[in-house]
Amino acid sequence: MNENCFIFYSISPTETEVFGETIGRLSGGGELLLLEGTLGAGKTVMVKGIAKGLDIKNEIVSPTFIIIRSYKGRLILNHIDLYRIDSIDGLGLEEYLDDEDSITVIEWGEKLLNHLPLDEYLLVRIDVVDENSREIVLEPRGERYIEYTRRIKDGISGY
Repeated sequence: MNENCFIFYSISPTETEVFGETIGRLSGGGELLLLEGTLGAGKTVMVKGIAKGLDIKNEIVSPTFIIIRSYKGRLILNHIDLYRIDSIDGLGLEEYLDDEDSITVIEWGEKLLNHLPLDEYLLVRIDVVDENSREIVLEPRGERYIEYTRRIKDGISGY
């Protein structure tokens, strides 16, 4: 972990969702978030919050079997789940990675890193502390995401 990382402790799913809402509210388009965490860690809960921050009214569900779901709000939210995927070859994910009119959030994002060389993204690691509590670690890669992480940190401290 480097000095640009930010650690947040959530004590409930609601707080995790509010954290995600802050991320969505502060997104301007073109962001790529890679979510890591065990089953049940709260990745989809965070995506629900991001959707709220983007003014998306649709119900957010994990796209485990569909792989990609897109939702329209202030920006388009591309919600991708790589849990059941062994290889990303042929999925066409590259088109989602550079779209300036959307934010792309990938659950099980570490699988993407094993297949594509990415210079800039925000890694969001969600670790289970206990039944309700989570440690959320933001690890920015690239200057743009260092600034994005600073804005998120400032936005959270405003709550």
